[in-house]
Amino acid sequence: MKAGRPQHRKGVVLVVIVVVMSVLALVVAGAIRPVRDEAELATLRVETTRAFYAAESGAFIVMNAVMGNIEMPAEGSTLNLVGQRVEFVQVPDSGPIAVIEGISGDAIRRIELTTE
Repeated sequence: MKAGRPQHRKGVVLVVIVVVMSVLALVVAGAIRPVRDEAELATLRVETTRAFYAAESGAFIVMNAVMGNIEMPAEGSTLNLVGQRVEFVQVPDSGPIAVIEGISGDAIRRIELTTE
């Protein structure tokens, strides 16, 4: 009977190790999820800021065109920047309001200007 005991203990130790490793894996997975969510949120914040500045650049172009310094962009035209895009949704030629969208990744920011 004594010869069977070491085998039994080895089996119990193996089961304990598997259970401990499973618990550690769950703890690590639970700790990583908030970090991943925070990283996604930080990426969205960066894209939102870039989209706003792209829209602001488009508004600056429209303001210069209204003052006669440059030619007015065509309604519906786009301007591709490095990683961002400016879309001139509405320009003051068709009315006093200009609508410019800045797009970066999944983020879109819109600026509306009223000209006189």
